[in-house]
Amino acid sequence: MPYVIAWTLYLLMAALLVFGFERYVAERITGRQLRIFLRASLLMVLFTPGFVSAGENVFVVPACVGVMFNILAKSGVGLLKAALPLLLAFSVVFGLLFFRESRRDDAGDRAHHRF
Repeated sequence: MPYVIAWTLYLLMAALLVFGFERYVAERITGRQLRIFLRASLLMVLFTPGFVSAGENVFVVPACVGVMFNILAKSGVGLLKAALPLLLAFSVVFGLLFFRESRRDDAGDRAHHRF
């Protein structure tokens, strides 16, 4: 039960942090691509799940917490296991964002060259 309560509190606080970013910070960032990059980074760092081994138990935790735990525990293999979901999420999301932005630029170039 405490595990479920901890996850609920974490997700609530993470959602409030994202809301605060959108409400107070994102509107002050002038560059569209920088705003998308920061928003995607924040969402991935906060909401990507990771795994931490403690003795014989394996816990699902936020990946950023798992990385910090393994840095403090000085566990190289554990750090790699905890960071892998974050690396995968960053690779996939930024690959998709790059593809989308390049397609958008190509469409804009074609529309501009018609005239």
